Amino acid sequence: MATVTGMATAMAMAAMSLASPESLRPLPAPTLTLLASLMMAMGSAAVRAQEAEPAAPAQAQSLQTRVGLSQSWTDNLRLSPSGSKDAAMVTTVTPGVTWSSRAGWLQGSLDYALNGVAYVKTTQGSQLQNSLSANLKAELLRSHLFVDSQASIGRQSQSAFGVQSTTPLINTANSQEVANLTVSPYLVGSLAGRVSYELRGSLARVDARGSTLGDSRTHGGTLRLSSLGGGPLSLSGLLSTQQVSYPDGRANQNDSLTLNASYRLDADWNFSLTGGRERNDYQGGSAITGSTYGGSLSWTPSARTSLAADWRRHSYGDSHSLTLQQRWSRTVLVLSDTTNLNLGNSGGSGGIRTVYDQFYLLFASLEPDPIKRDALVRSYLQQLGLSPDAPAAGGFLNAGPSRLHSQQLSLTLQGVRGSLTFVAMRNLTSRVGSNAGQGDLAQSSLVEQRSYSLSAAHRLTPEASLSLSLARQETDGDANAPSTQLTTYSLSFNTRLAPRLSCQLGGRHSRFDGSSPYVENALFANLTQQF
Repeated sequence: MATVTGMATAMAMAAMSLASPESLRPLPAPTLTLLASLMMAMGSAAVRAQEAEPAAPAQAQSLQTRVGLSQSWTDNLRLSPSGSKDAAMVTTVTPGVTWSSRAGWLQGSLDYALNGVAYVKTTQGSQLQNSLSANLKAELLRSHLFVDSQASIGRQSQSAFGVQSTTPLINTANSQEVANLTVSPYLVGSLAGRVSYELRGSLARVDARGSTLGDSRTHGGTLRLSSLGGGPLSLSGLLSTQQVSYPDGRANQNDSLTLNASYRLDADWNFSLTGGRERNDYQGGSAITGSTYGGSLSWTPSARTSLAADWRRHSYGDSHSLTLQQRWSRTVLVLSDTTNLNLGNSGGSGGIRTVYDQFYLLFASLEPDPIKRDALVRSYLQQLGLSPDAPAAGGFLNAGPSRLHSQQLSLTLQGVRGSLTFVAMRNLTSRVGSNAGQGDLAQSSLVEQRSYSLSAAHRLTPEASLSLSLARQETDGDANAPSTQLTTYSLSFNTRLAPRLSCQLGGRHSRFDGSSPYVENALFANLTQQF
């Protein structure tokens, strides 16, 4: 415990030494609580793992620390139009920690980094930036009582129509640091060996630093009863309630009771039907009570092929999902089309906001285990020379119910010495019912965001590789909203100088067209030492 706490303190002090005191803002209380809780849990897990008998295998848990040093030059730090560019040097020190566990009472993965950013030859003040991705599961009572928790800290655009940046290190007025925390305790068991139950509570909090737009508090609970048995037919019932509240006093409530019948035809096919009643106030005004029903099917002819489809009827608008995944020996293809209700910030499909989120979803069929997938994604992004925190699918801060229609096509090709990844996404966010909307949805009834990216990497030697990335983001609204386009090209050389020391040299070119267009060119050099 002392080791982890001391490490976290050292990380904070290293970054703070780069920044001037007057430009630093303290983290919000929820963020401090979140980080402290996660660090304490990691330390406690390490102690309990050492005391447990018999001891877990050495590879079951890992704790790695790192320090990164980045020096970059940009000819347009403030992303200003031509004629008013502000060239500057940007120095970044990034201490970080990665923890994972596949054994013991606490399992999951956590990656945290603290960016201390200092600017030279400019009047812009230094700053601290947090980056967190955590997915943890605690077993408090063996086989009965568990707690799931997810947490993230990253940057998100306040408006989809504002100035967009290709890197979180260039902080625009349109970029906000957003913290998300979800804690879900649940109790599982069986009744007379015939019925299984799951009683689950859920608490969630979203905080946008420096803005109340996007903040929300969620609490709710579910009770699920399912039949036990080895037959092809299974029955279940679900009772759920959820309330989402916002800083301006508004709140949305949803209560539902549904019954489900699922039938497995054979090892490949599975069908299910769902029906019930629900009551919600998502469309504005008083709550509406109505019927909800739908069906789903899944087809898994092999371990490499899967097809899943789902459709549900709701009073506020139907929802659906269609996902096709196909794997070959060196190729992965994913197609998806989903429509659902969003009760907070609008991001990409599946909550995608960063490059890490994008590839984490893409590699779901390659590696179902979330801990192994996290390591796989970070290793692959390092090979491509891409920052896990770089924005990927746009998104914007929002408060209140909205309708999100997402489509995605992704293709990954793996060669003997290279790889190629193409991702295309389209997200259409619109108002629900008579809600006036918040943020962008207050001025535009719909927001359409499209993103395309092509990333290629080629291994020159066992220790060195060359990577190229092309990305484009487009945003459109109704007649009252402006359109924006952001195009970025980047090229980097990546090499390993020592077993735990890696280096990256590269450059990028960005062009933004919108209400405040700009062109930016940058050169960068990164060093990362792992311990």
